[in-house]
Amino acid sequence: MKSRLVHEEIFHGYAASISKKMEFHGAWFFQMKKDRQGKLKLLEVAPRIAGTMALNRVRGVNFPLLSIYEQERIPVQIMMNQVDVEIDRALVNRYRHNVRYRTVYVDLDDTLILHGRVNTALVQFLYQCVNESIRLVLLSRHDGNVERTLQLHRLGSLFDAVIQIDRKASKADYIREADAILIDDSFRERMDVHCRLGIMTFDCSMIEMLLDERV
Repeated sequence: MKSRLVHEEIFHGYAASISKKMEFHGAWFFQMKKDRQGKLKLLEVAPRIAGTMALNRVRGVNFPLLSIYEQERIPVQIMMNQVDVEIDRALVNRYRHNVRYRTVYVDLDDTLILHGRVNTALVQFLYQCVNESIRLVLLSRHDGNVERTLQLHRLGSLFDAVIQIDRKASKADYIREADAILIDDSFRERMDVHCRLGIMTFDCSMIEMLLDERV
């Protein structure tokens, strides 16, 4: 689950011996572990992609792609960034759901912009929507110039429509589509929209459910 780069000659020796004996083609790996006396013991040799090979992929060595090139007899070159890097393969949440929507309404303050910075997780989802031709609408009570704020954060061309409302207005009055969702940090706003329109609403902690890494 956690790994780092090491450079010890003993591993090169094992790798050369195993490769000569077994004549692998394509990616393969071996594992070793120290016993109680600190002596390295060979645990496993396997002709497949190991999960931790990603540690070298981010340095420039794409083992799956190189294996395909080798199978196709395509000459290969390797260019590797000399960087010290560690990998921590912690679990990532992924979801299946039945939420269907063609329009996304998004709040600005404390939702798209948090503490003066762009909410990059939300922007990832919004560009996912762009790829799927889903309509994006900014629906905000922002006190200042909304267009200027969006331009300041380089978000000026992201939305299909920008709606700025006053403090007394209800956001539910501006959401027209039945197949829409709302993303807003305010529970009161979300509750009002959900109760009046019956659509699904999300805060920033919930949007990870909507992210689709397959897109």
